[in-house]
Amino acid sequence: MHAGWTEGAGDADFDLLVAAYEAGVSHGQNDFGVFLPGRKIAGYHALFQCYPEIVTRYDLIALIDDDIETTKLDLNRLFAIGRRYKLDLFQPALSWDSYFSYAATLVSGKRYVLRYTNTVEMMCPVFSARSLQTALNLFGLGYETGIDLLWTRLTDMPWLRYAIVDDVVVRHTRPVGTTKSLQGFAANENYDVQIDAVLKRFGAAFRGFVTYAAVDRRGQLIRSRFLIGLNSLSLWRALSKTPLRWPQFMRRATDYTRHCWLRPVNLQRIDVDGVIKSGHQPQRVDRRIRQR
Repeated sequence: MHAGWTEGAGDADFDLLVAAYEAGVSHGQNDFGVFLPGRKIAGYHALFQCYPEIVTRYDLIALIDDDIETTKLDLNRLFAIGRRYKLDLFQPALSWDSYFSYAATLVSGKRYVLRYTNTVEMMCPVFSARSLQTALNLFGLGYETGIDLLWTRLTDMPWLRYAIVDDVVVRHTRPVGTTKSLQGFAANENYDVQIDAVLKRFGAAFRGFVTYAAVDRRGQLIRSRFLIGLNSLSLWRALSKTPLRWPQFMRRATDYTRHCWLRPVNLQRIDVDGVIKSGHQPQRVDRRIRQR
């Protein structure tokens, strides 16, 4: 769906690089493209090793899956909000008819511009250059999931730096896990096995997606987790639109409200570099990246 990200009137306030892991993927005449056969996270690792100028040339870098439906204007606004609020890592909210893993990522109605969070998902994160530079080693560890539970825990100053932007809503069009065979997972292999391995290796715990503060439409900072939890009850209106089975949706929506009220934010720093140095180093890239 990346073709639609730069179509339409007006200028794009960003450059688009299409990093394809399947042959035959097209891109616009003004876009850049590379062919990265293999797994997604390993491909990102190869990309950043071979083109380190990506991190130094741009102040914000978005890693958006191709099953995200959005527009040029929405992406322009997403980057602008990230700059305005000086965010280090953020993502757009998902529409109510999106496939999702965590209900926290669904748009929370019209009350908030953004919600500050302890986690940013892997399907469409936007990094500041500084934040991505800090997280780069995670991409070379050989994991294809779970590293997104660590990349908000790499600094001593995490508060009000990570967010879900409710003012920009995109649609996730494909069921979660559809392409996991392309990421090196067996057909019956559960993501949770690798997630548990990541958390165990770094001595970390993940107790749920928590949005602990928000900015409302008047620009006021809301620090009441009780109010944010109350607002999360509006997600039940999405029950008629969700592509998920109702029991699955209800469990995830209930979990989100409960986590807002009861779960710890859990943003204590993890010494990722120290753990890596005590074990094996990130994988080296031994494959060529072919420009398309």
